[in-house]
Amino acid sequence: MTESWIELTGVRTHNLRGVDVRVPHHTICAFTGVSGSGKSSLVMDTLHAEAQLRYVEGFDPYVRKFLTPRDRPQIDRVRGLTATLAVDQRNANRNPNSTLGTLTGVDSYLGLVFARLAPLADGSAWTGPLHPAQFDPYTRDGICHTCIGAREIVSARPDLIVPRPDLPVPEGSPWFGGTLSNEAVYLPSLAAHHGTDLTRPWAEQPEGFRRAALHGTGGATIETTLTGSGRYLYRADAVLTGAVAEIETAYAAAANDEAKELYRPFLERRPCPACDGTGLGTVARTVTLRDLTYRDVVDSPVEEVRGWVGAVGANLNDAQRTVGRVLLPELRDRLDLLIRLGLGHVELCRGTPTLSGGELQRARLSAQISTALSGLTYVFDEPGAGLHPADKDHLFAILRELRDAGNTVLLVEHDPDLVARADWVIDLGPGGGRDGGTLIATGTPADVAAHPNSVTGRYLREPHYRLRRTERPPSAETGWLTLHHAAVHNVTAPEVRIPLNRLTCLTGISGSGKSSMLNRILAESVEAGLTGRPYTAVEKISGLSGLRWVTVVDQTPIGRTPRSNPATYTKAFDQIRALFASTAEAHARGLASPSVFSFNSAGGRCETCQGLGQIKLDMQFLGDTYLVCQTCDGRRYTPDVLAVTYRGLAIDEVLALTVAEATGVFDEPEPLGALLAAMDRIGLGYLTLGESGTALSGGEAQRIKLARAVLRGRRRGDPGLIILDEPVTGLHPDDAQRLMRALDLLLERGQTVVIAEHDIHSAAAADWIVDMGPGAGRAGGRIINTGTPAQVAAGPGPTAPFLRRLLTAGRPQS
Repeated sequence: MTESWIELTGVRTHNLRGVDVRVPHHTICAFTGVSGSGKSSLVMDTLHAEAQLRYVEGFDPYVRKFLTPRDRPQIDRVRGLTATLAVDQRNANRNPNSTLGTLTGVDSYLGLVFARLAPLADGSAWTGPLHPAQFDPYTRDGICHTCIGAREIVSARPDLIVPRPDLPVPEGSPWFGGTLSNEAVYLPSLAAHHGTDLTRPWAEQPEGFRRAALHGTGGATIETTLTGSGRYLYRADAVLTGAVAEIETAYAAAANDEAKELYRPFLERRPCPACDGTGLGTVARTVTLRDLTYRDVVDSPVEEVRGWVGAVGANLNDAQRTVGRVLLPELRDRLDLLIRLGLGHVELCRGTPTLSGGELQRARLSAQISTALSGLTYVFDEPGAGLHPADKDHLFAILRELRDAGNTVLLVEHDPDLVARADWVIDLGPGGGRDGGTLIATGTPADVAAHPNSVTGRYLREPHYRLRRTERPPSAETGWLTLHHAAVHNVTAPEVRIPLNRLTCLTGISGSGKSSMLNRILAESVEAGLTGRPYTAVEKISGLSGLRWVTVVDQTPIGRTPRSNPATYTKAFDQIRALFASTAEAHARGLASPSVFSFNSAGGRCETCQGLGQIKLDMQFLGDTYLVCQTCDGRRYTPDVLAVTYRGLAIDEVLALTVAEATGVFDEPEPLGALLAAMDRIGLGYLTLGESGTALSGGEAQRIKLARAVLRGRRRGDPGLIILDEPVTGLHPDDAQRLMRALDLLLERGQTVVIAEHDIHSAAAADWIVDMGPGAGRAGGRIINTGTPAQVAAGPGPTAPFLRRLLTAGRPQS
């Protein structure tokens, strides 16, 4: 293979147990193992982290002095390490201002192309120079000056401020009756000023009072009497600006999205009329190149933009040719790469928060491998996530090109199909969490397949394996949920039929409309039907009487800060804190309040790190780094709180328990034990209760949410609809089998489960399939086949041949 290696000796990061391993340079090397086996700890948190730290060590002493041995990956020796570039799904960019174009750098090249070529075009009306910043919606020169680049106009609406005019103001207005309005204390005096009082319904109040309450007193001062903190009375006076201005000002001044959320119920948001909701300035909306403006181009799918770039390059005049020959090939190559990665159907203006996990992963992968560097170690965390089987060949061809350009390519991957194509495999296990962290096998895919102790090897030996579950094909007695005349985005369907109390799988290539069908048509319409709201994506629904509730289990993070973790998100920590507060030791120390055992509030937490266990270090342009708190030694709490134990464990030791270990400690109260058991059952037994929410993959976050859905679905006679988008993403086939058992448990209790999935093994295990396509974007959006897996396998579409191959050759795993 090669005589050049990256050698890691004595790796003890997280759950790794002194692992010694060699990684061959200039190969595609796959790291495998069940969830929690230590793959990411070895690749991301050791190899990549060490490479980044060595890079930082080249900086000035101010930065280096914050790095201590305890903050480095726990490893004895590293040899042969090169610079690394990583695409880690745990740190995906979900910035609302980020788009496919900005994430991949395509928008910057487009700005250059317009700025340099448009003024030189034959017949161009733009004789003056243009600047790329004029095509950037995030610069002063490129934004719309009406909405300041926000794309929308936000204004407070009187009917939202007072939604119940038939009631007196305090009862009929959540703004005036709540704690948000600073001017609410002046309302009694304002009412007296207008000869009325607040006991009258809002609709019966004098026009002058209502106008002043909403739009201000026009310079007139209103006096009132207030009660101070010492219960003394004092007089105050103010010129009221009115609720409309007060809300709009507070919304504009809010420091973050969480603060803005307080004011959104009173606001109407509409596209900015000046820029038509684009946020772009005049130049980007009006300057044309080959009959399209910059706005027209970024609003188009990648495939159409590629065609436009080709047309521009084929029609350059003499003045444009010199510049165009430099800019256009780079832009063309980036667009071709996106198309090869299955993103040709996505518009460049599409926001990254709206991309699926797999789409976002491939967009970030595109941004990294567009650098055209060699001699690097590329690290990819599950690059096959969200890929239809038909798209895998394109992905692996790109990975081979990276390898052949003189790079080393490391994959953290579960998909046996992709693992089998790697040059080298490093398999960890045998289980997850504390049952993992051991090197099981290393060598070629054939070597690992032949290893008797490798769980991954079983699936490499039998690539056409079948997941086991209780099959429930629809029968004559099966009830059906039917959505009539569905239409949203690119999806149009005269009828969508979903069997009740069955597992239905939506299939199709990326961009075929599965997410729109799952979230907009199915989830939103059923929710509207159950709550009596009007439908927006369908004309009517039949069969709703068979459902009582609906929940969507998606892959969005469970928290945006390191303070969120599985225990806090599931509310398990509330019950655990109550158990600690109830102990005799807590009462003896005066710590009988559950809040004392919270690391998110003052009272029992370490105030140096404010209960985080780490200190955030601003590394400026390198981003934030977290270092262990020296005061509490990373334990989060004060010594008094840590002295209180429950069944021999301190509160920080409980947070360090895995879910599987916690099930043996907390058998009461019953809701806590049931929650932990549900998390363990769906393959999260390896996860620690205190694992930072920001460190969880999208698949792990989704399974935590699924555990809550499993609990809700325990009650018979309360049938619900549970919707999951790509639940097998990030799962080893062995863990996918556990997930199927959890879904079967829901079906046994009368629930209906619908998943959207690219994994062909999961589709083959479903009771019913709705296959979408035939293509992506405008070429998709139609239901091309429905039926049992065998029926769909016999029909048309890109999914059918893969299903046929699996159903013909496969057999259930034992």
